[in-house]
Amino acid sequence: MKSEARRLNRLKDTSRNLAKRYKLTQAALKIIEKAGKIHGQQSRAIQVAVELLWAKVGWAVQDNAMSAILDSPLTGKTYKLPPRTVSLIEALSHEYGTQGKVLSAVAYMLSKPDPRSGLTPAPGPMPHKYCL
Repeated sequence: MKSEARRLNRLKDTSRNLAKRYKLTQAALKIIEKAGKIHGQQSRAIQVAVELLWAKVGWAVQDNAMSAILDSPLTGKTYKLPPRTVSLIEALSHEYGTQGKVLSAVAYMLSKPDPRSGLTPAPGPMPHKYCL
């Protein structure tokens, strides 16, 4: 039992989450902060919305739907996210152009009562699911 207690004590101080800095719009930041209160943490809100976006690869939130979010000034923000969420944001940035636009799409989805209602087919060929 002593070795198990030692192993657990070593795990307590380490976090498996990655601290990652993103440039996103101030409007997206405010929406994510508001959704963080609902989901308990901002990182959890981002994780939920990214998983919804990933489930619909090939379907994207159009820029005109996110225009109010995209038009606000850019700011930097560091989030501690699970490694899977970080890799999904990187993979989705190929579809959206930048990681900041992915977070704007995340904010757009978090601001809607039914987050999947604003999705349309992405232009171009249907992408394959990225290997993770």
